[in-house]
Amino acid sequence: MHRFQLFLQVTRARTLPVMIAPVLIGSVLAWQQGSPFQWGLFALTFVGALAAHLGANVINDVFDFSEGADQAAQQIMPEGQTVATGSQFLLNGKLSMRTYRGLAIACFAVALICGIVLSLFRPWAIVFGVLGFLLAFFYVAPPLRLAYVGRGLGELDILISFGILPVIGSFYTQANTVTLTALLASLPIGLYTMVVLYFHHFLHWRADKTVGKVTPVVALGEHGARVVGALLLLLIAIILVVDVFLRVLPWYSIVAALTIIPVQFALRDATGDLKQYLKLMATNFNGDMQAALLILIALLVRGFVHV
Repeated sequence: MHRFQLFLQVTRARTLPVMIAPVLIGSVLAWQQGSPFQWGLFALTFVGALAAHLGANVINDVFDFSEGADQAAQQIMPEGQTVATGSQFLLNGKLSMRTYRGLAIACFAVALICGIVLSLFRPWAIVFGVLGFLLAFFYVAPPLRLAYVGRGLGELDILISFGILPVIGSFYTQANTVTLTALLASLPIGLYTMVVLYFHHFLHWRADKTVGKVTPVVALGEHGARVVGALLLLLIAIILVVDVFLRVLPWYSIVAALTIIPVQFALRDATGDLKQYLKLMATNFNGDMQAALLILIALLVRGFVHV
């Protein structure tokens, strides 16, 4: 395998859109609110956020492998069914733990450099970066191990990491301020990405239970977790409507709320079979990206109309 392809697989680069979306939305929101668009600052924010995200993916796999969560997932799957985990190259012995750790350090180093340079122009940028790193690291690392303690703490971590921090942080680097508007705009984005992780727990909740990882599905059971999932999707739509009502987002961005409908149908059909849960995850990820794209287009339209 080509080294670049290997890098993309090990870092799970396919998940980058969930970080790209909030950074773009926060930056465009600041421009739409009247701040001149700073391309240099945007580039540093963009590269730093993506590098931190890749580093978080790798460090997550390191600790999940160390705790035996990924190994348990492979053993508990029904015959003929498998779930591809991020640490697949550790499981098959093609890469060492040292390589994974080195890659995580390299990614976080790039993010740190971007944060330091940004702080020369936006002093609080490094604070956003440090908070993001701590949330990413202690999501699985001791002593906090938020994902393993579970009971919603891991999901709260994702809401902040993939919604509040990147939207407000990218808004700040453009506008040199933080506003309530930016916070309100970050909530539906972060919640949608949080639900992506939430539904991912259905794939291997039995394995999580064996290693003491108390995800919402472990805590609530499959049925209870599906009910909560449906309520979370409804909450996303409600917050989008509230954002429109408060003029945080343009009125026509309300169509983004409709993206939860296919996800609700997929959730209704997901009753325990692995293929159904995989379909649910794909449908939810697509809904997340569609909603983000609709919000971004709406902000661009409103920005250009008012220029």
